[in-house]
Amino acid sequence: MAYFADLTPYVYGIGERPDGPQALNIGWLDRRCPFPTGETPAEFREKLRLFCLDAVLVRLYRGFHPCEFCPLTDDEWAAGREDRYGEGASLAAIGCGEMRVEGETAVYAAPSLIVHYVEAHHYRPPDPFIEAVLHGPQPGSARHEALLAAWQF
Repeated sequence: MAYFADLTPYVYGIGERPDGPQALNIGWLDRRCPFPTGETPAEFREKLRLFCLDAVLVRLYRGFHPCEFCPLTDDEWAAGREDRYGEGASLAAIGCGEMRVEGETAVYAAPSLIVHYVEAHHYRPPDPFIEAVLHGPQPGSARHEALLAAWQF
């Protein structure tokens, strides 16, 4: 997976970017680059999981991307996916895809591993992203469905 600093313009697969607001990167972490850590609200973590369910991920890729911060082998990482986040999140649990969140002034693009980074490694995304997860269009809403449709391959 590529590294991109938080709140920089999304350019991963830019050739397929839909018309509309530029998406901003969130949570594209790399073990060679420090990242902010800290507490996040429980409600944020609960809602973030909803944005990372298989049914609402976009840009699904073949294969998987294990967490670079965990000491598991690729086989161990892939084998534990069903238990990691529960039913409906097996793709997020192996780093296969991206999620989108709409905020007041931006759309945010994050790898599906963001839920793991927040829960297991205490990654603290920027406040505007946290606010968008808490108060923006939620998975299942018509507005979020339209956002996802614009970002499908």
